[in-house]
Amino acid sequence: MGEVADFRLPALNIPYPSRINPFVKEAVDHTALWARRMKLVDGKLSVARFAGESYARLVARLYPEASFPDLALATDLNSWFHVYDDQFELAEVGRDPELARRWVDKTDALLRGGRLDRSAGPVLRGLADIRDRFRMHASEAWWNRFADHFRLCFETAVWEVENRVQGRIPDTDSYIEHKLNIAYVPPSFDVVEFVEHFDVPEAIRTSEPYRRLVLEAGHVVVCTNDIIGLNRELAQGEFHNLVIVLSNDAGCSLEEAVGRVNDMISSRIERFQSAKQELLIVFDELGVGHNTREGTLRCVTGLEHWMRGYHDWALESRRFSDPILRGQVPSFHDELLD
Repeated sequence: MGEVADFRLPALNIPYPSRINPFVKEAVDHTALWARRMKLVDGKLSVARFAGESYARLVARLYPEASFPDLALATDLNSWFHVYDDQFELAEVGRDPELARRWVDKTDALLRGGRLDRSAGPVLRGLADIRDRFRMHASEAWWNRFADHFRLCFETAVWEVENRVQGRIPDTDSYIEHKLNIAYVPPSFDVVEFVEHFDVPEAIRTSEPYRRLVLEAGHVVVCTNDIIGLNRELAQGEFHNLVIVLSNDAGCSLEEAVGRVNDMISSRIERFQSAKQELLIVFDELGVGHNTREGTLRCVTGLEHWMRGYHDWALESRRFSDPILRGQVPSFHDELLD
């Protein structure tokens, strides 16, 4: 615990415009009230930490053109993600696979439409509130895709807990396979379509270029997280970080591993740009009309917002500059009682 890298982390080149939603202040105020109402944050220290980690500013950067109602819902979701994730990383659940499995079962039941039981507390009530608000406005196809992605993230959280308990640092390939779900990227990318009020047609969504766009953008985000968040996770004794995994797997220094991950970011952005051009060919082959082209390209731009927006937020958030350690977050595992 308390370890930090003894070298300067590199500046990352994410070649997309830095933007922020004009409703950012309103989103900050809204989500602070929502989190307190749900009791996800309670007490001066918890409230101050929540404000310093600035999830509303993150979401305002990720969805810079969203309406305020959509931004507010996306911000509540992202805030919930981080509170839930901290339960698995920093609270009792993170060291107890049985508790972790119970969390996953209860959250999965809610996504499937289940009702809150008597033991439900802040985390489960917050998820139920988010679920109901998304279901009110989203298409059935969108919700089913989002919920499926959500469930995969829950399952991956259990995989992380089992690794910690066993002291098992995953190999590089296994970590990369799981990382997008560790970071809740797939359901977060689904929100791009939600705020754009546009469902990408299945023929385009399943095309090789579009799938590559989503994949490469996701890995740019998680590689960015793992470089900028390296000192946070070293301080917490956490090894689910590509830099740490690569250093362990390849037998190289952390500094060398950072350089390799930075190179991965550049390579993935290049592949993203190539896939963006190839998508135009898919449009022609499918005979896609103007409105569908424009809607799909807005969603591609949304992926660019995600890559740059996450980077900008990570540099300004206290989540990385002033990390909290294990045992310093409130535990909500009482919700797991029957």
